[in-house]
Amino acid sequence: MACDNLLFGVSKAAFFFSNMMSASPDNRQPACLPSASLPKDGRRQAMLTAAPMKRIVDIFSALKKQMYLFASSTQLRLAPSCRSECTSDAYHPDVISLSRLASGSLGGGLLLTLIAIVSHTTGISVLFPPLAATCFIVSTCPHLRIARPKPVIVGHFIASICGLIGSWAGDALVPGSEYTSAIKLGVSVIFATITMQALDADHPPAAATSAIPAILPLPMQEYLLPIHMAWGATLCVMISILWNRGLFEFPTQTNDSRGKKYGVYMEKNQTRGTILCLAGFAMMCFQNIFPLIYTTGLICMLLGVISLGSNIFYASKEALSQ
Repeated sequence: MACDNLLFGVSKAAFFFSNMMSASPDNRQPACLPSASLPKDGRRQAMLTAAPMKRIVDIFSALKKQMYLFASSTQLRLAPSCRSECTSDAYHPDVISLSRLASGSLGGGLLLTLIAIVSHTTGISVLFPPLAATCFIVSTCPHLRIARPKPVIVGHFIASICGLIGSWAGDALVPGSEYTSAIKLGVSVIFATITMQALDADHPPAAATSAIPAILPLPMQEYLLPIHMAWGATLCVMISILWNRGLFEFPTQTNDSRGKKYGVYMEKNQTRGTILCLAGFAMMCFQNIFPLIYTTGLICMLLGVISLGSNIFYASKEALSQ
């Protein structure tokens, strides 16, 4: 249930009060006229008392209207965390709710903690800053399209490649210049933005993935960056599905995915690609124990990303056939 924002109302009180007080005496009508049976002095006193009361009522009526308008764009919900508080109408960035504050905040921190633990245990290095932003999105804004598995996995994968290309291009265009890093940053983000949009895999945190190779040393070999970031993104997707499905369906239903495939609201190709990525993730975890399984996992992860990224071409083909 939407609540009026009291702080906003208090800030507006002085404004409306000053407007009411500055109104002409003719517009300051009493809330009710005194009875004619009262003495003249009594009627005068009653009118003097009723006029300020009328102004106070008008002030609070105006405040109520303003607070309602404010609440229509940003809501404050104090209901306990439950499924009804996790719908697309109640669990999104325009709403400040106990559910988002509790489940979203705890989920985001838990996701990044688990990613760091698994990364350290398996020896698979990832870039944590962009994945931290991804953890925030999938836990606090899960109904947004950018929180779905395809944008998360494909976005980080393709942005890693664009970051490497942009870094190499910057070194080739202005080698040894004091502006080399700036050029590398700009080119990397431009490439990443174009490719993510072209593949229908928009994921804002992935822009940071493309920028990091231009300014910071990588914790892994350059050729492993895209696969390792897809590994980290897949782990984020897996944990977010387990976490969010305790309260609501995740991935959430969209215009593109109205029906369930394999128990989730995803298209068949996206579901298959996600399953391949999950299998690749599991096999890559054996890096320190069975290198051959790790290598097989790299191939499986690559196939999964290709399946997810090529979904747009299958969708376009189906649209043209109709």
